[in-house]
Amino acid sequence: MLSDAIAAELYKTGRNRSLLFWGFVFVPAGLLLFDLALDLYLRLHMRLGDSLDLRQEIIRALSLGGSSAIQIFFAAGAAAIFAGEYRWETWRLQTTRNTRANLLAAKVLIYAAGCAASLCALACIAVLNGLFSALLNGASLVWPQAGSLLQALGVFAASWAELLVLGAFVALIAVASRAMIGALMAGIFFSFVQSVAMVVLHPWEAPLKDFVLLPSLCAYLLRAWASGQELAPGVFADPAKLLPAALILMAWIAVLTGAAAIVFQRPDLPRE
Repeated sequence: MLSDAIAAELYKTGRNRSLLFWGFVFVPAGLLLFDLALDLYLRLHMRLGDSLDLRQEIIRALSLGGSSAIQIFFAAGAAAIFAGEYRWETWRLQTTRNTRANLLAAKVLIYAAGCAASLCALACIAVLNGLFSALLNGASLVWPQAGSLLQALGVFAASWAELLVLGAFVALIAVASRAMIGALMAGIFFSFVQSVAMVVLHPWEAPLKDFVLLPSLCAYLLRAWASGQELAPGVFADPAKLLPAALILMAWIAVLTGAAAIVFQRPDLPRE
């Protein structure tokens, strides 16, 4: 049953400290240490502003899910989750006790939960860092206003969906190549190529065909709309592109996950 597969996957993941730390804990912890060090440095070398907007800090932290540098660690977590069984040759012990669809679905759900928890931790750490910075520099805090929660949830959803696309792609490469390093490198390349393309394309004028090819472009547009961020001076996200962008992101997740499930059903696993 799926519940049994989820329980087993949760048990394994919870005891894989390297996977948990590098895949889902390092990014929030790194943000905490970086912001603390930056606050101390700026306090010693320059005068900061008189106020600090917590809403902007939370939005900034949640938007880190779209950074190609940050996605390296999520790709590492996905590679460990989806390709670890090949490395330790434990698939043959599991496929006799549950269906392949349930086993893969459990891994997808655990990865999704890990990404969500990591993003929530980023938001909490942004609040803590904001409080510390305000206390250190004597700045007044601008607390989130009504509607800020919906903005944060919108940015969270866009970043989470982008990370799910990355995880689904890594899952497909993992079951096709049966190699953890290959899945990791493919995930990094997937993220890097999109980042390079984002430099060339302008979200406010790119046609929908470019959005179909670049899920990161869809997530960027949705984050900009949710947070009210300008795409360019005086230019905001086109509301007509929001629904297509969201549907394209969901389609990427569904297609890549479905392809991984189909590929995983085909090979024999006598040694894995």
